Amino acid sequence: MQNSQLETDLPPALPIINEKPPTLFGETDQAELLGRNYTFRFKGNASEYFGIWIVNILLTIITIGFYAPWAKVRRLRYFYGNTWVFQRRFDFTGLPTKILVGRIIALVVYGGFSLAVKYSWEAFLAGFVLIFFAVPWLIRSTIRFRARNSKFSNSRFFFSGTNKSAYWCFAKCLAVVVFTLGLFTPVAVWLYKRECLNHLYLGQLKFSLNASWGDYMRAMYMPLFVFMGGIAVLSILMAILFGSSDGLNPTYYVFLMAAAYFLGYMFIWPLTAARLFITTWNNTTLSRSQFQTNCNQWRYAWIVLSNWFAKVISLGLLTPWAVVRLYKYQTESLRLMLVDDPDQLQNQMQQDHNAIAEELSDIFDLDISL
Repeated sequence: MQNSQLETDLPPALPIINEKPPTLFGETDQAELLGRNYTFRFKGNASEYFGIWIVNILLTIITIGFYAPWAKVRRLRYFYGNTWVFQRRFDFTGLPTKILVGRIIALVVYGGFSLAVKYSWEAFLAGFVLIFFAVPWLIRSTIRFRARNSKFSNSRFFFSGTNKSAYWCFAKCLAVVVFTLGLFTPVAVWLYKRECLNHLYLGQLKFSLNASWGDYMRAMYMPLFVFMGGIAVLSILMAILFGSSDGLNPTYYVFLMAAAYFLGYMFIWPLTAARLFITTWNNTTLSRSQFQTNCNQWRYAWIVLSNWFAKVISLGLLTPWAVVRLYKYQTESLRLMLVDDPDQLQNQMQQDHNAIAEELSDIFDLDISL
């Protein structure tokens, strides 16, 4: 559909097809099965994905990067297509040709930005400011494109966020970080997550993030406080042992403290990511249906940390295994307390968005994941 609609108006819901689709549940037991918890499943495995991954890399190298859009679509279709919940699977319908056009334009922009660094500091600063203030548009357009091309069964996702709401969210996040000297960064994360989820639809059903900013403060700062408390206790113990031991080399204690700092620091970010994942999905609803997760923060952190070591030791060859391992754990920790009948989903009318913003986000390494 080429004619765009007003961004501030939510398009009307239209039925997917005129006929009543076959029901997921039988007529006699539908009411009984609604209201139960349904677990998400990932049916892929590392060996299958390794084949896709290695072919994607080789063809991208051979074609000097022109195969990258096809590689991206193959990867997304593999993970989407192997993700299931109540006997339905997800799908990604983006076209590689459209992504290629977006990537070419993004590369031209990136090339101009790189040349500006070499020949003119003024042009570089102007380009940096332009890209900085384009971030809200990039993020909003990227989420909108990804949602438009994501499906669950026959129903598409839809992102209703406008440029106005994106820039207002960006302004609030920037103000929170700057005026609190970064101490309230979790509040900015909460604002961003809320902007993403509260404008996301599956068919006519709306996602909602019901967490408070305090929940995100606790999620992000608790690992840091645990780390600081552990270091303080260890410092006291080391001081007692060092003070009561004669003839022992102080280097031994310095080494222990350094090792403790290193291990603690390595766990902070994985634990923070785990707690953000748990906080977000335990407080997210899809219309009347409630998401839940039984994700264990320590196991999640261990998976992230051990994946990183595995990729380093294997020189990247274990990347497919690491990616599938984390995605499978995230997916299969999710449950949905189903209240709304998935057979009654209706698609929102929406135009076919381009992929320019998504490719710019990829090239400039902007992480817009939920």
